[in-house]
Amino acid sequence: MVVDTKSKIAKKITRINENTWHISDYFLDNYYVAVGDEYAALIDTGAGIGTIIDDVRKITHKPIKVLLTHGHLDHLGGMYAFEEAYMHPDDDHLYREHYPSVAMRKWYIETRTPIRFPGEGHVEALLEQLPEEKDLSLFPYKPIKEGDTIDLGNRVLEVYETPGHSPGHVSYLDRTNRLLFSGDTINDSIIIFNKEGGNRKDLEIYQKSIQKLWDVSDAYDTLLVGHENPTMDKAVVKDYLELATGILDGTLKGNYEEIGFRKGEVIRQNGIELWYKCDA
Repeated sequence: MVVDTKSKIAKKITRINENTWHISDYFLDNYYVAVGDEYAALIDTGAGIGTIIDDVRKITHKPIKVLLTHGHLDHLGGMYAFEEAYMHPDDDHLYREHYPSVAMRKWYIETRTPIRFPGEGHVEALLEQLPEEKDLSLFPYKPIKEGDTIDLGNRVLEVYETPGHSPGHVSYLDRTNRLLFSGDTINDSIIIFNKEGGNRKDLEIYQKSIQKLWDVSDAYDTLLVGHENPTMDKAVVKDYLELATGILDGTLKGNYEEIGFRKGEVIRQNGIELWYKCDA
């Protein structure tokens, strides 16, 4: 597909159920709108390509509460359209490093678009929609923790701390609709970042997070995830638990690979992959 870079490419909006929508950030990442009787929750804000509020207002005109799963650029990049958010304070350092950077946004588009949204003119079209540096002053956030609840009016989202991919990662459980908004704790390709001296501790933390989600799996059927296809069956949680546990106890071992923008050790099972010593 040839794209006219002078015009904006429309983001794909998909209805998940009666009161939940998925917005694809040009296939680079996912974010969601969950509507209650009084408020709408925007769960993550993408990489900051275009003004997200315009897409949200196609879905609802209710007051918005922005809930961030974690502090990486591709999940909080669109916050310049909003006044404040909910976020776990353990990702404060990521937020301060990632959010104000136009250079990081450009790098993200230039490295991810050719793989996730290939096509002539796509990179240029997305770069044209980036904000200017002056629009990226740090935004205030309300700290959240395990056990907190966000009441949208006859729809409550429960906060679960699920670190591993990042120190302050959280997931949001919607028992009424049997949904789990998992961010980058669960999708079809998870990264545990490589660190000098190894990252076994991070993998152990991730394994505990997955165990926690599996322990409450009777409360949800479907995961709404951070990248690629937006919905996944909850059985994938058990698959990731088995992978992480197997790596830690030595019964499973991956291989070193270099694919696209990822380099590191990866192990695969049932259509998912866990990069557990990854530079990306």
